[in-house]
Formats: sequence, structure tokens, C-alpha cells
Amino acid sequence: MKKNLLVAVLCCMGLGAFAQQKDTLNVNSEFKQPWGQFFISAGYVTVPHKLNDKLKQSNLPQISDNLFELGIGLTKIQGRLLTDLEWASDYYKDKKVTGATVRSFNTGIKWRPQYIFFYKKGMLAAAGFDLSYMYNTVSIFDPGNSVDLNNIDPADSRSISLYNNSWYLGPSASFGLFQDKSASLRLTTGYEWNVARASWHSDVAKVYNTTKEGGQGRFFAKLIINY
Repeated sequence: MKKNLLVAVLCCMGLGAFAQQKDTLNVNSEFKQPWGQFFISAGYVTVPHKLNDKLKQSNLPQISDNLFELGIGLTKIQGRLLTDLEWASDYYKDKKVTGATVRSFNTGIKWRPQYIFFYKKGMLAAAGFDLSYMYNTVSIFDPGNSVDLNNIDPADSRSISLYNNSWYLGPSASFGLFQDKSASLRLTTGYEWNVARASWHSDVAKVYNTTKEGGQGRFFAKLIINY
């Protein structure tokens, strides 16, 4: 709850500054970067999974709500508009000693347009929103499985593979340093809501009593390094 409040405050600060008169903003309107400025990103993502309720009912390990996310992308800054196009991924594997293992892998693309309401001496502050598409997969399997390639029987694999497609939308804010240098830093944070149904499906089995992840919130905070 505190994280959500922090994001809301930061974004409100940005939107409030956006409403000020143009000549009160400390922004260099000529500051520009072309598409092609590469960046890497790393940070923290927290997102609850409704699927965990089903896993818990079956006495299976659950997916962590707290994930480490890595990304790469491109940045463009022109006038007061900062835009990121990012490809990000996160991975989790249950490390508990149980009779089953749960593994998740999520990857997708993010568009982040933000309005620069402060820019001075290489420091930058901006606020806007993030629109993200994520392809999420979960595998549930027995690590003690064995496969005989001379006598392959799919029934021996005892593996469950699930996936869903999620669309996230929500406010975000960025704070940057060394923006007038060839390498710059930005801390970007935001909160997104899953606006898709995001039901779990499988390419290898029929899924009954599926769970919809729609409506779930997703908080993120990451460091972006531009080159």
C-alpha cells in the first residue's frame, strides 16, 4: 500500500508541474536525443498471482510476488517528451525442497512516454505512463522425472505448462542524472494494472477452472543506464 501511495504522489507531482505555465519550467526545450540511444535496465517488480491460490490448494510451491527484472531498449528525448521502448524479462524458480518445482518466465515490451517538467544541469524529472505487453509462462514439474529416448512416452513426463497474455497500463515517473553526458542514469518507478482478462491456457492440455489475472496491480522500480 505504501508503494502504491509513493507512486501516486510522484506522478501527481509530475502532473501538477505539467499544468504550470511554460515559462516557469526549468526545461531546456532544445535538449534532444535521437532514436538509437541504447539502454540497459535492472530493477524490482512486484506482482501478485491469482494462480498461487490454485497452487496452494494443491500443496504445490507458489510463484514469488517479488521478481528481479532485466531489460534493454531505446530512448528518445525531444523537447519536453521522453520516450522509452523497452524489452524486459524476469525469471523465477522455486528453490524449496519439495516433490514438485514451479518455474515462471515472463517477457514483453513496454512503451513509456513521459513529460519532462524539470531539466537543469544534467538533472531530469518526468512523469507520464507505461503501456506494457507481457507474455507469461509457468511450468509445474517433478524434477525427478526421467526420459528414455529409446522408448519415449509423453505420459511419463508429468509436466504442466501454462501461459497467458497480459496488458498493463498505469502512471510512471523518472528521475535522471548526468543527462548531458554520453552515459546517463535514470530511476524509473510506476504502478500498472492488468487491463486484459489474462486467463491461463496451455498448448499441450485442456485447462479447466482457469484463473484470470486481469485487474492485478504491478509495481516496478528500476535503474536505467543510457549509453
